[in-house]
Amino acid sequence: MVNNDVLIKCDKCEHEFFLNAVGINEATVELYGVSVILVYFACPKCNKIYRVSIQDKRYYELKEDLEKTKKRIQKYNGRRNGEMSDMLHSMITKKHKRLVEYVDAVNKAFPGTFVFVESENNREEKIIKYLP
Repeated sequence: MVNNDVLIKCDKCEHEFFLNAVGINEATVELYGVSVILVYFACPKCNKIYRVSIQDKRYYELKEDLEKTKKRIQKYNGRRNGEMSDMLHSMITKKHKRLVEYVDAVNKAFPGTFVFVESENNREEKIIKYLP
């Protein structure tokens, strides 16, 4: 779990803020015609977007697979089958590693930045755009 009491100094404007004050947000963005979920937080002063991750269909498949394995462990909780327990823990470790590696690979595949832009229809609403 992310510790939200982290003090952050913006790279752009050098404003310092706590992560829990701004929160981690999600927004649907288009990356080359594919809708993905951008998990991010933004500087409250200059609105620089800091990417946490990009989550696409494959991310959710890997996450669901990990969660299913975690539920299997709960089914075996209390049973005295050490071999099964060890196997399931090993599977969870491997699936978690695979998910982390996938998130890293997706982030590396899109090294550009995300910025807020004003909506053409509504000046109050800001949308997020990817700049390669």
